[in-house]
Amino acid sequence: MCYSYSKFLLYSSSLIGISALIAYIMNDLYVSVYLILLFLTSINYWRKAEYGLRRNIDLTAVSIGALYTLLNLVLLKDEFHRVGLLIIFFCCFVFFILEHILSYCDSPKWIIFHMMLHIYFACGTLLVIFD
Repeated sequence: MCYSYSKFLLYSSSLIGISALIAYIMNDLYVSVYLILLFLTSINYWRKAEYGLRRNIDLTAVSIGALYTLLNLVLLKDEFHRVGLLIIFFCCFVFFILEHILSYCDSPKWIIFHMMLHIYFACGTLLVIFD
């Protein structure tokens, strides 16, 4: 992917760094360490997006985070946060499907939906932090 497209994904994945900073300020050590690692793997991949080891590491980090968030979804005490995370997961699932459909059709508009995934993930982690 050329940099003129991947730069938008690089910028949107930077929001994860802001979530990491907030998690650190809130003294949530595990979430802040994970978000810092995810931020680094995401930035490392999107600075020069190409298939390979960097992409696989980023996908593994995202998968671990999705599982952790789903586990927290079950453990959350506050129903407001639980419903908020469910809505974010549903939206992310729809964005994921639309992204893959557009990517299959060779439409560069898939980037918009992937950027939305970055934005929604950064917001979703805030719901886990502030529970």
